[in-house]
Amino acid sequence: MSDNIGSHIRKNGHYIRDRMLEWRKIAILFVALATIMGLSLGAPKAVAAQETGQKSDSVGGNGLIANDRFWDDADGNPMYMQGGGIFDFPDPATGKVSHFWYGVHFSQAETYRQNPTHALTGNDFVSVDVYKSGNLTDWRYQGVALDRAQADAFSSDFGGRHAGWVCRMGVAYVPELHTYAMLIQHEMPTDATGRKFDKKVLIATADSPTGPFKAQRRIDMRDYGLGTSNTGDQSVFQDEDGTGYLIYSYGSGRSSVWAARIGARDGRVDLLEPTKLYQGFGREGNALFKHAGRYYLAGSDLFGWDASRIHFQVADHIFGPYQPVNRTVIMDGSQTDFGHITQTGFYYTLHGSRAETVIHCGDRWADFAGNGLGYNQWNPLSFDDSGTPRFNSMSRWKLDAGTGLWSIDDANDYVLNGSFEADRVAVGEQGYKDKDGKLIDDIAGWRRVNPDAVTNVADGYGRVGDFNLRFAPGRSRSASIVQDLGAAGHVPLHAGRFLLKLSYANPKGMDRARIAIESSGKTSEIDLAASTGAAWRQASLPVDLTGGQTRITIVASGSSGQTLDVDDVSLTGVPEKENETDDVIDQGGNALPTGHEGSASGSAGSDKSLPAHSVGRSKDPCSDLADTGIDIGLTPVFVAGCVAAGLLLMVVARYRRRRFEALN
Repeated sequence: MSDNIGSHIRKNGHYIRDRMLEWRKIAILFVALATIMGLSLGAPKAVAAQETGQKSDSVGGNGLIANDRFWDDADGNPMYMQGGGIFDFPDPATGKVSHFWYGVHFSQAETYRQNPTHALTGNDFVSVDVYKSGNLTDWRYQGVALDRAQADAFSSDFGGRHAGWVCRMGVAYVPELHTYAMLIQHEMPTDATGRKFDKKVLIATADSPTGPFKAQRRIDMRDYGLGTSNTGDQSVFQDEDGTGYLIYSYGSGRSSVWAARIGARDGRVDLLEPTKLYQGFGREGNALFKHAGRYYLAGSDLFGWDASRIHFQVADHIFGPYQPVNRTVIMDGSQTDFGHITQTGFYYTLHGSRAETVIHCGDRWADFAGNGLGYNQWNPLSFDDSGTPRFNSMSRWKLDAGTGLWSIDDANDYVLNGSFEADRVAVGEQGYKDKDGKLIDDIAGWRRVNPDAVTNVADGYGRVGDFNLRFAPGRSRSASIVQDLGAAGHVPLHAGRFLLKLSYANPKGMDRARIAIESSGKTSEIDLAASTGAAWRQASLPVDLTGGQTRITIVASGSSGQTLDVDDVSLTGVPEKENETDDVIDQGGNALPTGHEGSASGSAGSDKSLPAHSVGRSKDPCSDLADTGIDIGLTPVFVAGCVAAGLLLMVVARYRRRRFEALN
């Protein structure tokens, strides 16, 4: 009997051990599953919430810099920042060095953001605002650094009149005085007409980098050898040792560029060692940056408010001599779309653990007259072995503030000057001359065939932007325009699925009209020949590309009186969730299949998104994470449930083991 019982117990013991091992395996499986869910869903979901939500979609948030849009701060509030700069100072709250971005808020910036299809005139100063960031992409509002009252601090000297132009500024710390100094262009009206101004530079100081800054005095730049009381353009450069320098140009024509150290003299903030760096053709948007120990003096063509190519010189010392002497070189890559349709604003050099990245922070000014969406457009520079810089134009890119490395975002738009805004004038058959008298022979970023029949024309439809492209048969009944995406000035095109998109208007129809994209011997196209009546329409086509050499061609032919207008041509990456059709995306028209081995054509529906002008902007890939079947908000609950179940099974297994040991 006892032998039978022992045998029975041994059999049961083996059975219980086996079950215990199974329970342990199940428990470990639950815990592992919880860990995987926490890593693969929890973290990306948080990123998705930041990248797709308005709260962190300012400069882009979470390392993303998204151009061609108006920016919000990390709390979802609009940012109005122009004519300023980014400087590194200790945070008054923590003592940790942070990035502080200063910029001017104009009242017209608010109005234009609400309705960017209507040009505005005027630039009424509201304040200088300041934001703080630890990574250059998530910015938090720190308040008003300089208010309207301080801008008007000298009104009593001018019959009670208010300051006019107040902009182009920067901040430097002056250790001798233990103070922060803001230097900003400042104009006071001298008569009731508001047409004559006393133009100088205002110095304001504060005990904290966030202000409030108090007006101290207005300085006459003739006292510093400039020859005019005002600066033409100016910015502030902060060297690696924290010293600030005012970089400025001659007040009329910008034919000379100067630098002066911001320091102390006679117990107050002053400009020291004013030195002429350049004398020659006018260069505005004057700014300085440093890379690998060398100083680069940058500026824009003398094109006023409009977009410009980037000019530069280089020196081993901040006060020069700059090479080539009294002559500037156009930065490679900036000709293709005129610095992503900007004027030089300022630069910031990020010193990462693996790379030193210089960011071109361009201003899209145009006096609020319509150079496209957004006031701030940031793009990185790259350098060859000799230190020659290259401008990289992107609509979306990612910056790792820790390492200093940057990368192209999957949803970047690879078409440059697809809005045809870069040229500030209509480009005639023979091109046009810049202010130096040199020929610019074609529309920026594009090459025309039979240019008498195709040009950029002033917008007459009330759309965003000053210009669109027009095909109008002249001596030539047909014409085309081409952009090679592998040409100089373009960032590398990766392999994958993309969305080719454009807006167009074809009032009377054309004999033949199409947009085509060719890559690796395969061509896909959209037929644009049918009349759209008086309306603009949108058309888009998903295409699979292998990367490398890719060409976009728009071609039209017709008779006198027929016209085709084209705008907002884009080629953006398509998230996997949207890779569900090979059809021409047609808002009400006919869709035909894409011929990956041949061609496809189709019409497109009404351009209903015109007021928002969202052409060329594809859905953020991260937004698709919300469609994986587990809601972002429920992910923590699911993970916690897995952990709890695993722990419970482990407790049960331990209890059963003790019972088994007690029986033995």
